[in-house]
Parts: sequence; structure tokens; C-alpha cells
Amino acid sequence: MTSRRKLARRAPVCSLTAILWIAFGLSLTSVIVTVLYLPTLRSQPAERKKQELKPDVVEDWGGNVLLDQMTDQTHISVGGWWVPHVRWEEEVSCTVGGSSLCQKVLSVMCKADSVRAVYQYLPIRPDTDIKTIYFSARSAAVDLQSVDSVHDADYSAIAMVKFDDGSHQTLRLDFPSGSHPFIAAENDMGVPNNQKVVSVLVMLFCHGYMGLVKFTDIILKPVGAAGGMIATERGDIVSSCPPALLSPVSATKPTFHYEHIFNATFTEYKEDTVTLVTQVSMDRIAMLDRIIRHWDGPMAVALYVPTTSEKPDTNHDWKRYYINKKLKHPKFRTFCSVLAVYANVVNDEYPINYLRNLALRMVKSKYVFLLDADFIPSPNFQDNFRVLINDQSDPTDRTAYVVPAFEFLEEQEDQPPPQDKEALKQQIFADDANILPFRSVESPESHRPTDYQRWYAEEQVYPVSTYQDKFEPYLVLRMSPSLPLYDERFSGYGMNKVTHTMELLAAGYQFLVLPNVWAIHVPHRSTSSNIQFLQKPLQRLHNRATRFEFVADIMRKYQVGPCSTKPKR
Repeated sequence: MTSRRKLARRAPVCSLTAILWIAFGLSLTSVIVTVLYLPTLRSQPAERKKQELKPDVVEDWGGNVLLDQMTDQTHISVGGWWVPHVRWEEEVSCTVGGSSLCQKVLSVMCKADSVRAVYQYLPIRPDTDIKTIYFSARSAAVDLQSVDSVHDADYSAIAMVKFDDGSHQTLRLDFPSGSHPFIAAENDMGVPNNQKVVSVLVMLFCHGYMGLVKFTDIILKPVGAAGGMIATERGDIVSSCPPALLSPVSATKPTFHYEHIFNATFTEYKEDTVTLVTQVSMDRIAMLDRIIRHWDGPMAVALYVPTTSEKPDTNHDWKRYYINKKLKHPKFRTFCSVLAVYANVVNDEYPINYLRNLALRMVKSKYVFLLDADFIPSPNFQDNFRVLINDQSDPTDRTAYVVPAFEFLEEQEDQPPPQDKEALKQQIFADDANILPFRSVESPESHRPTDYQRWYAEEQVYPVSTYQDKFEPYLVLRMSPSLPLYDERFSGYGMNKVTHTMELLAAGYQFLVLPNVWAIHVPHRSTSSNIQFLQKPLQRLHNRATRFEFVADIMRKYQVGPCSTKPKR
């Protein structure tokens, strides 16, 4: 009896020992097989390995040219999903079904009075022969309700396909409102004969709704003749460094009749005199009077004069009279060069960057301050800037001085501006604060790199440490033949100033923040054009397409991002 109990206690020990010996034997066998097999695998011809691996690459890629990653917005790039000012959330979910076990999901809270969108731009290689494009996506909604005041609510995915002759077609996927799980939508289009696809811009968006929307499994597949795949990897279709033929017609410049109203008689330019450069429309001409009362130097102004005529308008006599009547402050004739730019017809879009460049070309001083007309510059700007410049050991043509921007709150717009930095900070930090950093609520990324918290305590010039592709500061620049002008493809609203900042960065400019000067925005009513831009998804889509084409152009022009020719470290 005792021996049986001993045997029973030993049995598990013996079994465990046997299992360990078996495992050791299997591991040893595996090592021997691997050692013997690897030299054979390595000795196989490279062509044979390529043939064996090629089907796997095709299977993994699946033909979808869309990336599931977000754009790195600290660099100049066009790859991945790009988000403007309203952030989209991204997550990986394993409960949505679809083409793979787990899917990337993009989601956003819709707002009735604006377009909430995310974009992905695909520059197509010139040698790619695309015959058909397939577009599909799945989307879910949670409590998505339309608003009575909006009659054209949208909840969709759009792919805008652009051809080499400048024309375009769109593929659209529409989804229902309410609450629903992920549902699929798909569409396709054939490429017209004798046309080549040069780019595709995909936009996921909602407008006119309140509630949550989610997108996943977003697929865009270009195929060749008879539905066959035209490449074995994405890079054979989408160009990482976009080619030069993407915008054959978008570089057309506007043409307007213009004439000088005032030519500044001021001639006492010092070595570091700064000219304030701005543009404004006739309906806001009063803003110029406010600026000139606060500005202590020369100004260069391009004044846009609209028309109500549907035919070319050449009757400008009464307009000249009106301008002279409005600009009656004595400083205008001495310190201000004003160029009147006359609209041709009523539907002409406000040519904002064309105006900015006209104003820049009138400058006679060494430095320029690029500012919008609805801002008030800080007191004693010239002297304060001069002190800072003299403290710089090596100011160069490629230095961009950032002037921190603030704004009056709407209900405090009639308050006088602060006269020094300490008074400014008091109005910012008071319990009843009436000044805030500019657009800190609507689009915080636009000026976040200025680093306001540091600025409040700083007394020396300091560098911008982190670039953001939505950074659009107001700048003091040194005039030089190499100074990039504004891109005149942009008119009206959207991307007109931020793209100039991006080009300065690409051109090698260093951004330095000035600690003792600033500008304050004075609130005013939005124009009808601004409201329309905020609420028209297709207008927004075309503006973003121009933005991506611009980014592609400067990547290539300055050899930055994926177009860089510098060896990688």
C-alpha cells in the first residue's frame, strides 16, 4: 500500500520529465533543420525569390492607394489624411467588421454651420494608365440630426478626379442621417478616352448636421484595361514627389485695371524702417483710417473696388472721388501709397494674394510688416523693432520675425488698445478679460507655435521651436529679390496666407518671435463670401485641391519632404 502511494506521487514527476525531454528534442530538431535550410534559401537566385514573394505583396496591398495614417503636420508633405482646424479622432476598432479583422476608424462631431472634413491627396505618376477608378467606404452615425436653418445638409465621401487637361469628375458616396451601424457605399467611374488622371483628392465630411459620424474601410482602387491591376505596389501609382504637370491651368493670374490714388511723399527712410503692407476692400475702407492713426511709419495699401455691373465696368470717376473723401487723414498723403484695384464684373472673386503682391511691390523700405487691415499694430512699433534688430548678431534676408497676434472680444471692440506690454497682459489675465490670443478658440493651431506663455515673460527674441502646417503668423520680413511672393492661385477665402508661411519655411527662413511688439484684431461682421465658404463643401474641396497642388509645387521647387535630394541619415 505504501509503495503504491509512493508510485502515485512519483508518476507526475516522471511524466513531467518525459515532457521536458520531448520538448528539448523537438527544439533541437528545429534548430538543425533551420541551420541546414537557411544556406539553401540564401543560395536561391534573387529572381526566384522575387517571383515567390510577388504574389504575397499583391495580396497584402489589395490595390487600395489610400493610406490609413494621418499627415505629419510638423513637416511639408501631402501623404496621409490631412485635417484642417477641426480635429478628427482616430482609433483602431476590432468590432466594425470589414475587409480585415481590425479597422482604422476616423470620427468627428458634426456642426450645422460649418464643414467638418478630412482630406487625402493622391498625386498620380505620369506613366500610370488608369482606365477605371473604384471608390468605396463604410460609415456609421450616432444621433445625426439635420438643422432646420440648413437646407442642403451633407454626410458623404467624395473623390475628385483631376485630368491632364484641367477638367475633373467626382465620385460621391452618400450616407443617411439618424443612428445606424456601419453601412457600405460604393461607386466607380471610367476615365474618358485620351485623358490621363493626374491627381485624386478624397474628402470625408459632414455639413448641416449635429451628431457623430464615423468612417472606415475607405478604399480607392485605380485599375487598368479589363479591370486588371496596374501595379504591384502603391508607389507604382502614387508619386511621393509629385510631378510638375499637376496644375496646368490653376496658375492663371487675375488681371485687373489699377491706378495710384496716393503716392507717399515720405522719404526719410532709416536703415531699419518698416513699411506696413496690407489690402482691403472698399466696404472696409474705414479700417485704413484706424490703422494709420496707430501706425508710426509708411504704409503700402492695395484697395479693391468691387462693382455691381455684370458687364466690364470702366466707370471709375465716382470711385476715385469716394476714396479721396474717405481717406482724408493728413497722414495718408505723406506716409501712404494707395493703389486702387477695380473689379471687372460683379462676380469677380476677391483677389487677396494678387492685392498683397501689388502692395509689396510699392515698398521702398528695408523691412515690411505683412498685416491684415482689421488689426491695430502696437504703439511705437518702429522704435521697438529697431531695438530688437540692433540686438541681433546676424540678421539675414531669410529671417521671418513673428508679431504675436491678439483679438478683442466682440463685446469689447470699442475699447482703446493697450499702450504697453504690461497693460496688454493685464487685459488678457483680468477676471473680465477683453483680449485673447488670436483665434485661440476657432483654430488654435494657427498661432500656437508663437508660444504665448513664453511670450508673456520673454524680453528677448526667441525661435519658433515647432512648425505646424496651419501656422499663419503676421510677419516682419526683409525686402530682397529672393523674398517669396504670395501665390496668386488663391483668391477669396482659404489657404491664402498659411501657404505663404509654408513657402518661407521651405525656402529656408528662420522664424523668430518678437517680444515687445504685437497686433490686435478688431472684430467685425463676416462677409457673405466668408459665410458661403464655411458652408459650401464643394467650394471647400476645390480650395483644398489648390492647397495640395501648391504644397506639391514647393516640395519640388525647394526639394523638401519626399522631394529632398539630401541623403538620409
